[in-house]
Amino acid sequence: MFRLLSLTILHHKVLGNTHFDFCQARDQELYPEEIYTSVIIGANGIGKSHLMRAIADIFYYLEALTAEMVEVKVIPAFKFSVKYRVGVAEYEFANIREWEPVGGRNRAQNYLLYKRNGEEVRAGQMALPSRIIASTMTVTDKFTTVSGGRYIYKGIRNEKSPNTTGTRTMIRKTVSGLLRSLDIKEGFRQELAELLERMDLHPRLEVSYTLRYKNVFLKREMTPELLCRIFDRQEEFFEHRHSQIWGTANFQRLRQDEMKLSIVARFLRNLAEANVDVKRVTLNYSVLEDPQRINRDCEALEALSSLDLLSFPSLRIYKRDTDFAFENSSSGETHLLCQLIGIMSDIEHESLVLIDEPENSAHPSWQVNYIGWLKDVFNHYGDSHFVIATHSHFLLTDLKPETSDIIALVRGYDNNLKDDSDGVNTFNWSVDDILYRVFGVRNTRNRAFEEDIMQLYKLLSEGSQDIDTINTLRTRLARYELPGNDPLKEIINQARRYVENR
Repeated sequence: MFRLLSLTILHHKVLGNTHFDFCQARDQELYPEEIYTSVIIGANGIGKSHLMRAIADIFYYLEALTAEMVEVKVIPAFKFSVKYRVGVAEYEFANIREWEPVGGRNRAQNYLLYKRNGEEVRAGQMALPSRIIASTMTVTDKFTTVSGGRYIYKGIRNEKSPNTTGTRTMIRKTVSGLLRSLDIKEGFRQELAELLERMDLHPRLEVSYTLRYKNVFLKREMTPELLCRIFDRQEEFFEHRHSQIWGTANFQRLRQDEMKLSIVARFLRNLAEANVDVKRVTLNYSVLEDPQRINRDCEALEALSSLDLLSFPSLRIYKRDTDFAFENSSSGETHLLCQLIGIMSDIEHESLVLIDEPENSAHPSWQVNYIGWLKDVFNHYGDSHFVIATHSHFLLTDLKPETSDIIALVRGYDNNLKDDSDGVNTFNWSVDDILYRVFGVRNTRNRAFEEDIMQLYKLLSEGSQDIDTINTLRTRLARYELPGNDPLKEIINQARRYVENR
């Protein structure tokens, strides 16, 4: 199984010099048979997304080195040491800088360190997570958008044009993942049906396409040779078009695969037979109810989409016996479904899944249940580790201490980030508890704040010798700004003097 254990970072332009522990359960026998979740919390702009990017880039870099790739696309611009476990072995990967004397002056010497169970090994002997999935529904995410090898970008930015985002891009990626996984991932349909039911949706999902250039490509005599002729001599078939159709470059790659070219030609030929008198050709597929048909056409659909002969796909979902287009659902439903389906399409055993701000546009009740949904939906992948960055206190209410860790990012006096969570366990805490104890926010009638005040007052009144508890309560309460005439200030000051005198 895969577990991310710890990460030390030095000289990062945003994160500074810092260390984080992501998995406190280090012993193999303590690993439970469900996904492990590490939740990163912190104020806006503190660096959560940069930390997620750093983790992704380090493993992207390590894969390139272990595979001995000639071109390494991602090289971290900071010093690091990451420790992780795959199976029963513990690994460490680090880039080290040492100073050596050269000609009377010190010169930096950089080298890479690979360790397995404490002993140095070669890069090729390092095990890796089977997948590094970077999932986000934010338009300003920091992840590398170009997927490669084990690294898979599951965001709403366009991989070829990172500044381009939108619902259609997100749905296209979701459908592409669906088509790719339906036939090759065992149990995928069952997982998908369970996800829909968990979100109070009917286990029914439809994908639709519209064929472009019907008059050109919908022919009963379509053959691979005719398909090549259409793309090679476009002026003959597109009289009023002065530029090439968008899929021309992709077709040059497709024509090298004779079998796939034949599949596309046969698909268009059969489509022409069935739609000879139809003005608008629409292809509808029920993902869960008619799996054989979509499996049969999957390869042709992927090819036609790459050639720009199909419109952007449309998804239709069903709720309370009514159906509606996916893009017309709430943004929370759209984000959550796209995100979970995207992860479901590519996750494998022993994966590292990085999720940035999953709470975007989601209803609070969904946020409260989010971690539970992850554990239920991905219960077949208990050997995987999910790292989640969030602003939402609701997500923390369902964290089991034996399968979760919290990393609370704060800025230290030296401007470096540090983890201020102090091993806190939030399972079954109220929302007020989490706001106060973890996020440092006090509601006007916050029960947890009042309980701390009452406990501190009681300990002081009784002359308690439990100095550690008094000091912990005083420190926690002193973080909050109180009006100048607030009588609670005197209790806090009294506690400070009480601790100092003892």
